[in-house]
Amino acid sequence: MKIRFNQPENKTPNIDRGLRVHYSEAKRPGRPWRWYSIVAISSLPIIYLLGIIVWETIAIEASGRIRVNNFSVRTAVDGYVQQIFVEPMQAISEGNQLAELTNTPLLDSHDRLHIELDALKKEQQKMSVQAKQSTSNSAQLLRYAQEHKTFSYNRLQHYETLFKQGAATQAEISSAKNQYQRALENIVTLEKAERQEQDQSSEMRRILNQISQMQLEFEKIQDQLQQLSLVAPAGNGIVTEVFVQPGEYLSRGQALLEIIFPEKVHVDAFIPPKYQNYAIEGQIVTVKFPNGEKTKAKIISVPGVTQKTLTEEVNPLEPVRTAILAQLEFIEQVNNRLINGMPVTIYF
Repeated sequence: MKIRFNQPENKTPNIDRGLRVHYSEAKRPGRPWRWYSIVAISSLPIIYLLGIIVWETIAIEASGRIRVNNFSVRTAVDGYVQQIFVEPMQAISEGNQLAELTNTPLLDSHDRLHIELDALKKEQQKMSVQAKQSTSNSAQLLRYAQEHKTFSYNRLQHYETLFKQGAATQAEISSAKNQYQRALENIVTLEKAERQEQDQSSEMRRILNQISQMQLEFEKIQDQLQQLSLVAPAGNGIVTEVFVQPGEYLSRGQALLEIIFPEKVHVDAFIPPKYQNYAIEGQIVTVKFPNGEKTKAKIISVPGVTQKTLTEEVNPLEPVRTAILAQLEFIEQVNNRLINGMPVTIYF
């Protein structure tokens, strides 16, 4: 077939100089929707960016985390776990017994101190009775000795006066001096006995001091023995995890189990600084859970601190951002299961 370029344009390409030319069908028939699809896909990034701009303009959004108050039960004294009375996911209330520990050296010290205290108290009572009787007798004897000394001294003075007048003999004066000397010796003996009684009083004070020190130690050990029995704190809670088994040894301060208190749940909201005007107490918000459920809450506290954005919410190429921390409480009934640390979305 010859192609002539000097001929006028043929309006019917299927006819050449009066003869019909049979062309085969095109291998790729044109479909307009393909071009529309290419244009739509190419426009998606622009549409996405426009959508983000519009959404940020009409909606205020922040991230958050469910916080359920938890409490770790720790041991106050060393001991072996004798028995555990609860298991995971068991509901408990204030005063319920959680576990029982045992500490043999502590029990031995308690029994030893109890025996020693009883012995010291009996000895103290015995010495107290003896001291009272001895003090009463000594006081009477000393008073009588003082009176006898005074009488002997006056008698000696009287005989010496009579001797000067010639009315008494030397033998009578010697006898009066001997009586006065014996009276003095008797007083010395009684004063010595009184000092011995004072020494006994010092011994009594020593015993009383020892009893006081041992009593304090005994009461301290009693408190430690009471702490071997672990009970639930105030509030209704649920045991989430038990960390030990019966027979294990626990050091002081080691965690035994963990309890959560569903009644004291709240939400930690991380509000972008550009929305700081909404971070006020009493602000009503909508909390959206991962399963799509929504409920109302209000801001109850704004500590006035900022916190770094959670790591899982930050793009690796983005810088670490900070957000205003606020605490929320639910004002409507929540049918969704509340799990500590569960992410939520907050809308203002």
